[in-house]
Formats: sequence, C-alpha cells, structure tokens
Amino acid sequence: MDGFRKLCFLSTSFLFLLSCSNKKPDVTRAYYYWRTNGATWQERKFLKQNGIRKLYAHLMDVDWSNVFGAIPVANHELVNMNLEFARYDSFPVQMVPVVFITNKTFERIDSSDIETLAIRLVRRCLPAYDAVDRNYESRNHSSYFGLAVKPNEIQFDCDWTETTRGKYFAFLRKVKSLLPSDSIKVSATIRLHQFKYPNKTGVPPVDRGMLMIYNISDPKKYGTDNSIFEEKKAAAYFTSNKKYPLPLDMALPAWSWCIIYRNKQFYQVENELDEQELKTLSFLRPRGNHFYQVTQDTVFRDLFLRPGDEIKAESTDELSLKAAAKLATKAVNADSYTVSLFELSEQEIQRYNNEKLLEVYSSFR
Repeated sequence: MDGFRKLCFLSTSFLFLLSCSNKKPDVTRAYYYWRTNGATWQERKFLKQNGIRKLYAHLMDVDWSNVFGAIPVANHELVNMNLEFARYDSFPVQMVPVVFITNKTFERIDSSDIETLAIRLVRRCLPAYDAVDRNYESRNHSSYFGLAVKPNEIQFDCDWTETTRGKYFAFLRKVKSLLPSDSIKVSATIRLHQFKYPNKTGVPPVDRGMLMIYNISDPKKYGTDNSIFEEKKAAAYFTSNKKYPLPLDMALPAWSWCIIYRNKQFYQVENELDEQELKTLSFLRPRGNHFYQVTQDTVFRDLFLRPGDEIKAESTDELSLKAAAKLATKAVNADSYTVSLFELSEQEIQRYNNEKLLEVYSSFR
C-alpha cells in the first residue's frame, strides 16, 4: 500500500510539473504611437478590432542646449488622445508615456542637475504629481483634467553608451525613487548592442526593458542595406544562451520611411513617405534597390530637392516582421510580457493583413 501511495504521489507530482512547464505565457498586445497629432478614427478602430489595449505614446523628446541645458524639443499632449478614446470609442486603452532623451544630454549634463531633470520629467509624465504640476494642469487642462493619462508605467528611450551609462542610470534611479513603487513601473528601451553586451554597456536599474528588434544599421550611412531590419544582421545579436538580466518586453518593426541623400550624404528622413508614393512622382527616376533619383529642381513637402539627390525607400514586409518575431522569442525571459509593434498609423496598418499581424502576436504563445 505504501508503494502504491508513493507511486501515486510521484505520478501526481510529474503531472503537476508537466502542466507548469506547458503553461502559456501572458502576452499583452501593444503598439507604439509616435506622431504629434491624435490617433485617427481608423487607427482607433484598428486597435479595438484587434484587442490592442496598450499604447506606448510618445510624450516628448529631450535634447541638450548649450544655452538652456536639457530642454524639450518635442512636446505632445496625450490628454487629447485619451479624450478621443473615451468620447468616441468607449474602450479602455492603457497609455504609457514615452520620453526620448538624446545621449548627448547625458554627455553634457552635470551630475548635480540630474535630480532636477528627473523631477521635471516625472511631473510631465504624471498628472498632478506635486503642487507645481497641479498648478500647470489646472491652467492648461482644466476642462479635461479628469481624462489626463494616469499611467502605471513610464518608459525612457535613450541609446546610452559606456561613457554615459553612469549619469543615465543615476537619472533612472532618481526617477524610480520619486514614484510609488507599488503602482507605477519604470521601463527603458534596450538596443540590440546593449542586449548582446550587458557586461559592457550595463543593465539599466528599471523594472523592465523593451528590446528593440530593429534599427539594425545606421540610416545616415549611404548604402543598399535596409536600416530598419535585416534578418541576417539581426540574428548576430541572438547568439548567446544566457538570458538578459532584466525582464524584457519586445518591440518589433512594422513601419516604413524614406531617407534622402545629397551627394551620398544623409540629408533627411521622411517618415510619412513610402515607395508607393515615390513611384507616382514625376520628378523621380527609379535607380533600383529601392533608390529614386531627383531629375529636376523641386519643392516637395517643404524640402528643396536638387537634381541628383537620391531618395531611398525602406520598409518591413510581413516576412521580415515574422522573422523579427521569431528572433524575439529567443530573448523571452519572463512569464508575462508585452509585444509591441512600431508604429501605429493608417499608412502602416494598411500595409499589413490583419490576420498576419495576429499571427505575429500569437507566435509568442
């Protein structure tokens, strides 16, 4: 009888362990929203239809000024977007404010000013954080104050280096100390080189990292490589069997842009221009490899283009998006995580079949 009980116990334990090992991860679907204007009706409809209830919304950029120090160079109001979701769509969207900070800011800022920068940015991310912020909100958003974004996560985006990680990490630690740790988490973007070499670049002192599986090459460098994503180049960052020492979420490329070069030197990026439109423009001549050459003096989108200027179209097709997702599964190191696509726009969501996008999300289960 004792042997029978022992056998039953071992069998039950085995089945329990087997069920735990087969437990599916909890995957949250999300998108990045980077434009300055609010989401359109079609974009909001897309989120609702596909069960996407988390939006990483670009709040502001911070850069360095030799006169004023660390200053905002782009400042977006999320309250209006939140109002649109509440007024027209009546479905909850968890909005995460994202603050991009240039690496130059941490190269130049004095260590004694880091605390001030942290306080100022926390005020911008959280409604009515303190008396100063409550005064600002009452002056600027008195009508919509009840619809101000009240996030449970704040994300910072900075391509830090070995020389700036000390100041950047000190900034992140200060931000965390200013927040109620039980209700608001801090996340940071992780570039692929930071992911591959954590001992060299350091691991940011935050709650979670967002692994950016794109920006494989420098778009400013003239050439035929797709700077957004190339599977072979990206795969080189996923060779280690060691898991990254910070819980990771995943960001995948689902966007296009055009890069303008003058005399083979970087001139400008046009985010809302794609190859389909390039094919229709009479002042361009196709050169192959997704390059188009300007044939006459032209003013286009407030840009003066000269004969000989070149426009390179880059995008991520469905096969590349699936390849990025497959690589991302190798980096999964948590039972619960977010998969976010960059970025939400009418132009981009029309590029992908809804069923294919759902396949990408589902591939993580």
